[in-house]
Amino acid sequence: MDREKERVETHRGKNRRLQTLPAEFLWDGLVLKDDIFNHTGAVLLLPKGETITRSRLEKLMGFYGNNRNIMVYEETYLEIMTDEHTSPEARQKMMENHVGYTRLHQSIGGLFERRDYDVWLDSEKLAPLIREVASKLENFDPVTILSCINFPRPMDEGLQRHSLNVALLNGMQAEWLALGQEDVNTLVLAGLLHDIGKTMIPEEILNAPRRLTDEELAVMRNHPVYSDELLAGKFDDHVRMAARHHHEKLDGTGYPDGVSGDEVGFCARITAISDIYDAMVSARSYKGARLPLDVFDMFYRDEFGGLDRGLVITFLKNMRERYTNRQVVMSNGRRGEILYIPPNDAEHPIIRQEDDVRQTDEDWYCREILPLAGA
Repeated sequence: MDREKERVETHRGKNRRLQTLPAEFLWDGLVLKDDIFNHTGAVLLLPKGETITRSRLEKLMGFYGNNRNIMVYEETYLEIMTDEHTSPEARQKMMENHVGYTRLHQSIGGLFERRDYDVWLDSEKLAPLIREVASKLENFDPVTILSCINFPRPMDEGLQRHSLNVALLNGMQAEWLALGQEDVNTLVLAGLLHDIGKTMIPEEILNAPRRLTDEELAVMRNHPVYSDELLAGKFDDHVRMAARHHHEKLDGTGYPDGVSGDEVGFCARITAISDIYDAMVSARSYKGARLPLDVFDMFYRDEFGGLDRGLVITFLKNMRERYTNRQVVMSNGRRGEILYIPPNDAEHPIIRQEDDVRQTDEDWYCREILPLAGA
């Protein structure tokens, strides 16, 4: 936090964080419950108790250049972001732009649409992109990144978003396992390219808005082989085998090779967890998205089978830690705070909502987990 921003907070005798918010998220008639500041946090724009009018705000902001952001305290940020005036789509767009997820997704999408693999499918040429993806893990809170990952995606963006999401999730797991930066980058690269073979699958199968037939499923299950073929001779064995074996199971029931135990490499085991998590929190027309807490429970109960149990436990432990103390929107439309996530019953966390502290159930449950858009 810069010195000017600190002076703003010290002047009010409070130790409170400021959050960046696009000015367009304010609306005419909004009564401010706290002060709002210009984009640097140094200049008071409107004080607590004032009623927002668009014309007045525009005039005030005009004195400080063309920056379209304001700064507000965390409490105000959460109130505005959960208000009915702010749609989930608008909130998501702001979050993805803030993190830089949108630009990364567009870059990856542009690559995956090209078929000149000999030109761009190269470890040295992809290195800047990999470093940029890895940098997000250093500069942003994991739940802020996960908020980009967890949002349902358009069908025609599925492969690009999924590839970026698995790259980010692989990088998170690498850091939680205290691996070195070289290993982090390798796992990010493996996540990015693990499904590159799907570019060889006919679009009518890849983007089918329904469950696949047995024949179509057989075609789809060839994508790990295609991935390996595209990566052969260009990337090391860790990346190639993650692409070929991320659907393999330690008990030998996976595909395409039916390998088991130590034949499933470390990189492939991590990628398998990331791949499943992202698939479960996404939504297709025949399958609704799941809340992350529900997916944690599925992992804990070993519903996916054949995964490395030690890696799964590390993944769940860190996920639970990151989501504890987070703000949530409950089924009654009011905000609450996650106090505790039971390891064996993650879909029923302990929530504090004002003076009420209790465990969720089928009638009172978490509808949405709210990140803060800060670093």
